[in-house]
Amino acid sequence: MTRNGDGGDQWDRLKDSIVGLGERSIRKSHYPELKNKIRDLDQQRSFFQSTLFSIPDGVVVMDPAGMIIQANPALCRMFGYNAEELAGNNPSILYEVHSEVFHHDEFPAICCRRFVRQDGTPFLGETLASEIRDEQGGLLGTLEVIRDLTERLSALRQQRQLEDQLRQAQKMAAIGTLAGGIAHDFNNLLAAILGYAELAQLKLDPGAPLHREIGQILKAGGKAAELINQILAFSRKETAKRILLQPVPLLKEVIKLLRGTIPATITIRERIAAADRAILANPTQLHQVVMNLCTNAFHAMEEQGGEMVLSLDVVGRKMGASETEQECIRISIADNGSGIDPVTLDRIFEPYFTTKPSGKGTGMGLAVVHGIVDKHEGQIEVESTLGQGTTFHVYFPVVYGVETPQPHKESLSLAGGNESIMVVDDEQMVADYLKAFLERLGYRITVCNDGSSALAAFGRNPGEFDLVITDQTMPGQTGFEVARAMLSLRPELPIILCSGYSSALSPERVTAAGIREFMMKPVSLHDLAPIIRAVLHTP
Repeated sequence: MTRNGDGGDQWDRLKDSIVGLGERSIRKSHYPELKNKIRDLDQQRSFFQSTLFSIPDGVVVMDPAGMIIQANPALCRMFGYNAEELAGNNPSILYEVHSEVFHHDEFPAICCRRFVRQDGTPFLGETLASEIRDEQGGLLGTLEVIRDLTERLSALRQQRQLEDQLRQAQKMAAIGTLAGGIAHDFNNLLAAILGYAELAQLKLDPGAPLHREIGQILKAGGKAAELINQILAFSRKETAKRILLQPVPLLKEVIKLLRGTIPATITIRERIAAADRAILANPTQLHQVVMNLCTNAFHAMEEQGGEMVLSLDVVGRKMGASETEQECIRISIADNGSGIDPVTLDRIFEPYFTTKPSGKGTGMGLAVVHGIVDKHEGQIEVESTLGQGTTFHVYFPVVYGVETPQPHKESLSLAGGNESIMVVDDEQMVADYLKAFLERLGYRITVCNDGSSALAAFGRNPGEFDLVITDQTMPGQTGFEVARAMLSLRPELPIILCSGYSSALSPERVTAAGIREFMMKPVSLHDLAPIIRAVLHTP
């Protein structure tokens, strides 16, 4: 090959810059070496391309001017583009407008950015940017690695929600334990209040001025006792007893209670149809449902005031899994308060979900309401418009073919006798009112305030007593232990065991031990008197 001036020199320089072999590189004997180098370069290119394509995170490569020159398949899947659509574009098409790198509260240790997919869907992603430089430090471009945090964020929030629910469940368990611990003392106080009220009422003529007032005390005390039983049933996960009832009197009672507790800025109206239909329900739980919904309506109008409407009517509705049309009682609570936005409306029955500030609610109210309605084979639905108000409708199926029980009319002519009865109770007030009541009925009463003294008195003469009435929870020996010790000396002895609360006892266990009756405190004197006669007359 000849040189021709500057052209020859240029050719020599071109040869050396391409293959680095000098003048010998163009000789035929060196073609295999050139081919090997080209093959090696192709293999390296294929390796690095495969490596880029196998990275599970999104990778986008920009040139020194900041334009996209390459994107791996993971990034294309993440954003919904193909590589050709991204090539030559500014990477800003991947970012939300005015999106900057920041540290998210959920991921404080990593750099985050808000990205947007091709269809406009935004998402949170982790970002890591790096410069690409050659051996001399020259800038060849930039590279950004993007990781979609959507699923991770959802899993983290779900985990925290489960942790919150666990903490709330632990709180509820602690409340159940606390309720069980105080129930005995509380029921003893209620027993004394109701017992002495009954004694006072027995001493009055039915038409006496105080007779009605004492009756109201007994009524309120009875509701307090039932409320304690409901709390204990909830802590023990028991099924509450349901009875046949007409809800109209209960609604009127709720309205009467509300009018005395909510401010005058909120008006209460009632639209209760004269419904003689009956439903199968637990009165305390039904009361709880209505009061809870009314409380929510009150909170929605607390700042601005407004109107609450309670209504009851009879409607036809498809109920149950079979979607059979049947007659239902519909109880509605409507307010013209702030209303509920659609996003919140979808979650209002979730446990522990609340929009109320701290101290205003636990997020359990509507969840409990939903659970009660569901256990009653009922349905609940809500209608709400933001800024206009909310209406809750609760449906209960009407029950036919069973007569509604009439309110119990207490009789003042209580049956008594002259038998000898031992009363064992560590609460002196309870023992005193039982003694006074039973002596009024003609019985001979011996009072003991603990198990040891009761066993000592019984051991001296087991045949002296015709009946033993004992409390369960006492210091030292429990009433159950005292009863078993007495029955070992005299197996036919009639015993009535009373308890304010005991998770270890059940009616079946009590009966199996030979104890005749098991009564939960507070014990009504009008209930106790016939039970005493029945136990004494039963062999």
